[in-house]
Amino acid sequence: MPLMRIDMLKGRSQAEIKQVLDISYHVMLKAFGAPDGDRYQVVTQHEPYEMPVLDTGLGIKRTDKVIIFNLVTRPRTTE
Repeated sequence: MPLMRIDMLKGRSQAEIKQVLDISYHVMLKAFGAPDGDRYQVVTQHEPYEMPVLDTGLGIKRTDKVIIFNLVTRPRTTE
């Protein structure tokens, strides 16, 4: 039962959020081998001042489309 928390800036449409949820869910299924239907996702939308994501000196331009994924899981038995 992986729990996925997704943080993003406010302003995305419901369709965009659904797309992020669906794609991240399918990636999680493939990466962790979780059974289909094992879906626990939480989206939190933030004001820009609540989510400072800055250049760390690597020259990476940040946009208002930044998304941070936090996945919490525990090992599964093979049984």
